[in-house]
Amino acid sequence: MITLLATGCSPELRPLAAVYVDEKGTAHALLRACDDDGLVRGPELRGTVLPDTEGATSDESGGAAPEASQPEEPWIGWDTRGPHKAADFPLFAPPSAWGAETRGPQALQPGYTYELAFADPDDAYVYSASVTFDAGQLARVPSGEVLTLRGTMSKEAFEKLARKAC
Repeated sequence: MITLLATGCSPELRPLAAVYVDEKGTAHALLRACDDDGLVRGPELRGTVLPDTEGATSDESGGAAPEASQPEEPWIGWDTRGPHKAADFPLFAPPSAWGAETRGPQALQPGYTYELAFADPDDAYVYSASVTFDAGQLARVPSGEVLTLRGTMSKEAFEKLARKAC
């Protein structure tokens, strides 16, 4: 007997999100859109506690606890709903027109990993964008450069890559 398993499709991950630190030491988000209106859907910044491998939970058989039994992971940062104009803004101060909901401290925290992400504006799951980092990684980004899912590069190289990704 042959069993077919249903699999879902994931949106294409495109290099359209970046983070950097400006000359004043302020962390920034840089979002780029593919659509003609310059929109992105549901931009968010989620910070979660870095996993502690020594304190990992396990079941009685010694294996890792099933994912379904673990509670939702608490996070800090902000999130939004709906389409918004892509922008360059301080990481913890998204444009007020976005109506972002915030959680926890609105500053980089040690021991947290962050993901800045958004989806395509049509909510069609064609593409998404994200960059994952922690405070130490962001602090090591050289002046004038940005951190993307493809590593550190100049702002100009990121802009070119983003245009090409669309």
